[in-house]
Amino acid sequence: MLGYSIQERSDNSPIIPNELMEFIKKDTYSLIIKGSAGTGKTTLSLTILRALEIKDNFFYICTRASPKQLLTSYPWIAKFKESQERETSNSATNETDVPINFEDARLDEPESLFERITNELMDVKAPLIVIDSWDAIASFMDREARLNNERVLQTWRERAGAKLIFVNEDPSNTSLDFVVDGAVKLDQVFYQDIRVREISLLKLRGIKIRKPSYMFTLDKGNFRSIQTHNPKNFIINLDSINFLQFDKKKNTRRLLLCEQGLIKSGYNELDTNLGGGFPRRGIAVIEVESGINILVAMAFLFKIMATFLKFGNVVFFEPPESIDPTRLSLYFKSYLSVVQTDPERFFWLGPKIKGLTEPFSSWADKDQGDPLLGYPHENIVKEHQSDPNRLLLSILPLNRLQRLNPRNKMEHLSYARQNIDLTIFIARENEPIPWTLEICDIVLKVSVIKGSLFLRPLYPLSPILAMEVNNSFGYPILKLIPLV
Repeated sequence: MLGYSIQERSDNSPIIPNELMEFIKKDTYSLIIKGSAGTGKTTLSLTILRALEIKDNFFYICTRASPKQLLTSYPWIAKFKESQERETSNSATNETDVPINFEDARLDEPESLFERITNELMDVKAPLIVIDSWDAIASFMDREARLNNERVLQTWRERAGAKLIFVNEDPSNTSLDFVVDGAVKLDQVFYQDIRVREISLLKLRGIKIRKPSYMFTLDKGNFRSIQTHNPKNFIINLDSINFLQFDKKKNTRRLLLCEQGLIKSGYNELDTNLGGGFPRRGIAVIEVESGINILVAMAFLFKIMATFLKFGNVVFFEPPESIDPTRLSLYFKSYLSVVQTDPERFFWLGPKIKGLTEPFSSWADKDQGDPLLGYPHENIVKEHQSDPNRLLLSILPLNRLQRLNPRNKMEHLSYARQNIDLTIFIARENEPIPWTLEICDIVLKVSVIKGSLFLRPLYPLSPILAMEVNNSFGYPILKLIPLV
């Protein structure tokens, strides 16, 4: 993990879709979680326990995997056992390795297990009962007995004021859908060549379903729904300027940013997907899908720039022509306040913006011809001579490069390979970049899939990352979440 700190507040993004969270907080209900094998039903069931902060007033019936297997796959459920031991005068009496609320029912007869469930409901021992899975019990019953037992469970659940969750392995079976208060379905669907997970909110009695489906991930053994993209999240509140403060203690170990020829981006999840980071002396393109505000790319790239500057390195930056100067100014002041103490490490390559670029030298002040081939090159040489250990980052709009003639274009790319530690071009989806793929090491694409924002590494192909934004304090803090 990088040795810089940004004072970020706690991440308030939802773990469970808002509508489902509102439903499971009700005093009593019955819910069916259905889906094919491997879609995340057990993970969602356990995450509900965690989201509700239930300690011991539940009963989890395991008919497929043993409680020990669950503990292996989800180590965090051991906290349930810890809370039980604290409430027990002699913890040595607990011989099992798993919490006593988890019942291994794989070998139980359906009749005896059904009786245990009803006893729990009658005695009101557990306000929440999870049957994982109901199919394993119901498969031993004929249709009439199954329907009758399902109605009996509903009746006892209502009388006890309890919560009852059924896990169903057969999504095509709808017999329970008409009886329960809520029904959700988990799927694995393909978007182009990408497999994503989707939860559909089929029915949540008494709850207004504002969005019928959400993308989700099972990263780190937790169910986590993906935030719906809202362009307003990338607008910076004027009152929030300078809220994002950097640790300005001098860090002389600048090359910690670069290990084994790989440059850290500031996003651990992205670095992992790229095999450790961006290749040193590499060229990358970030392509923004049409219809997505270019500010999304700015929020992503400004954190990378801030990381470079925090480690005492140098940044050359030219913004896209389409970006609003006022908004760009707000992003600059929020994210790059660290450069105010040392403006000589930041080189602005675009036209002057009043109130923003005065502290920095601009290529517009120089008579050097095209900025790609003049002023930046001059300063790159100076930076290398003054401190060879400094890393150099260059971020430019791709259309600036596209306007060069083929000879100058290749001259600049060759120069970048030899002298700039990392070059990133910003592109729009409709810009022609096929030729760029021949010389690029990394191609990233910002896309919206089913209403959520994602970062897709197109080249080299690697796992997709969800892009979530916390804008609760007036400025966007971007977080990347692996899709598992």
